[in-house]
Amino acid sequence: MTQTYDLPGDWLPRTASRKPLVLVNAFAFAKSSTPPPDQWLYFAKLRPVPWRLVATYVVITAICLWGLFGMIGVAGADVGYVLFPLIVLGVGALFFGWAALMSLVSYGTRTGWPHLHGLGIGASGIALRFTGGDADVPWEAVTSIGAVFTNPENPRRAQIPVVRVRYAETHVDLNAQILGASPVLILIALTYYWKHPEIRGELSTSAAQKRMTGWLGQVAPR
Repeated sequence: MTQTYDLPGDWLPRTASRKPLVLVNAFAFAKSSTPPPDQWLYFAKLRPVPWRLVATYVVITAICLWGLFGMIGVAGADVGYVLFPLIVLGVGALFFGWAALMSLVSYGTRTGWPHLHGLGIGASGIALRFTGGDADVPWEAVTSIGAVFTNPENPRRAQIPVVRVRYAETHVDLNAQILGASPVLILIALTYYWKHPEIRGELSTSAAQKRMTGWLGQVAPR
């Protein structure tokens, strides 16, 4: 097993959450997803898309639609001569309009009860609750936990800061920018309870809150 607390340079986003993980009961998942194996666990919900980004999507969609209908009105019967820009504007309107709609939907699906999406840490393992599917990872299956960037071998692709959990010959990347609790706190908590099985029992009680509060005071985003 491998592990490090070292953070790559500029890994922690300026907009990263400063919040703690919250102790929740498995009943909270009963109506929206698979209940986790632990009755109690510390959970970090995913953050919704920022309002500024939603506004940007809406503005771009409006500009595309304005250009689309304006160009059709000016071209009239000669619309065939401006077919390519019309297609580009139409695709832009559809793409950014869909992005705006999905962003608004995320305010309910990611943060509203009982629609809990995110990461949970319990005595038996890690509970992953995402739109793409649920997974419960036993501590014994975890092989490494670390702070990394995606696509380090290809600088042309997006370099996204993530908490990477490897298990059972696969891995999951937790985007540090949308985690609803401090990503560094999550990294430390995951590592600590993975490395110390004798302490995991406190994750079903409020005792772990005191420990995490101490960590949070030391790892607040710069």
